[in-house]
Amino acid sequence: MTDLILHKNKQYIDEDLAYYFSGQRDVNNQIRPQESIYSLSPDSQHFNTDFNDGKVGSLFFPIAAYSIDRIYIGISFPLFANNWGAAFLRYLMTRVKPSGCVILPVYPEMQASEKNYWSRSILENIFLSRSRWKGTSNIWAENDGVMSMRIGRKFPAEMNSTASFFFEESGNSILRRSLQASSHNTSNQQQLFELGQHYWNTANTFSIVERIILDYFGMQQAVTLCDISDSNGLMAIECLFSREINVTQAVSFMTDKTHINDTSLLSKRYHSIIKNRFKSIDTSITDTLNDLANYKVICLINTTTNGATSDKTNEVIANALDKLMPGGILIVHESQGLSDDVLQLLDNYPMTSYYSSIVASKLQNGDAISHYSSIIETELVSENNNRKYAYIVIQKHH
Repeated sequence: MTDLILHKNKQYIDEDLAYYFSGQRDVNNQIRPQESIYSLSPDSQHFNTDFNDGKVGSLFFPIAAYSIDRIYIGISFPLFANNWGAAFLRYLMTRVKPSGCVILPVYPEMQASEKNYWSRSILENIFLSRSRWKGTSNIWAENDGVMSMRIGRKFPAEMNSTASFFFEESGNSILRRSLQASSHNTSNQQQLFELGQHYWNTANTFSIVERIILDYFGMQQAVTLCDISDSNGLMAIECLFSREINVTQAVSFMTDKTHINDTSLLSKRYHSIIKNRFKSIDTSITDTLNDLANYKVICLINTTTNGATSDKTNEVIANALDKLMPGGILIVHESQGLSDDVLQLLDNYPMTSYYSSIVASKLQNGDAISHYSSIIETELVSENNNRKYAYIVIQKHH
């Protein structure tokens, strides 16, 4: 029997395993993993694995279809309850045997909503496969805080998401680059790792941005989006796919020209859905901001330079705010952390709020955010106290 478990990274392995080996979670020994369970994480570059080498393998390793008995999602693994997360779960279901299952933590309804994590009702709304109580459901309740996904009455339909595109096309992309080896000096493993990281980091960024847009504009209000980030259009396209927000037009600044072709293929793959709602610009931030008369949402994510003077940073932010509609929002984030000068600069703007970069939750002074992982709970407290790693949202006056 082959069991796999997914972690945020290596530091969470012991806690993730303890959750599923706990008698509280497995009262009747229904879902207890094998002692030989093998770990995968998105930051691992170990691809040469047969799931028996005692190392931590890469999440982006091309697992053979219908070859794994059970795949567990660790409590540290940041899988949000949105289109990307649903597409990822569907992909995992294609990796387990017909008699196998995907096992994941679920939260009570209010806690799930707070973090945009999975709850029983959200899983059933998306993946329920029986009708009028006939047939086998895809979703099984196991024990407290645990559910499993199995092949039910019918297999879940493919979902429109950059996750689906990555797992469908990443192999072809690497093969193309390999066959053009004269122009590439990196190994196939390194290329797959870098491509996987690109999609994975975008998934997390999108999940926070989606929550922010939902909180400010709801599900129905039309939103025009200016995406100035290092996602090279992936985040903007994922926003167009979202069922939780209504992005009607997205303009994206392409910061890394090596990914432009992949983004072009992605937009063509889903042309019937995206239509003419997405535009990429590779010249400058100014040209991107000026493409539309104004925007409801502008993102400056991993593009502001901490080494720049406060005056220069203030100019970029002021230009972005100037392009917002009244009531629009500017979202600023740096995964490496904003400098103290920039953080103070942003904090001086009126109508400023903060969102966690760990879970899709608004940060409130003195309010703790619960999490099944005690390590992540500690990280959330630290993030709330020192918000240089948080997402900062500035709303323009109406």
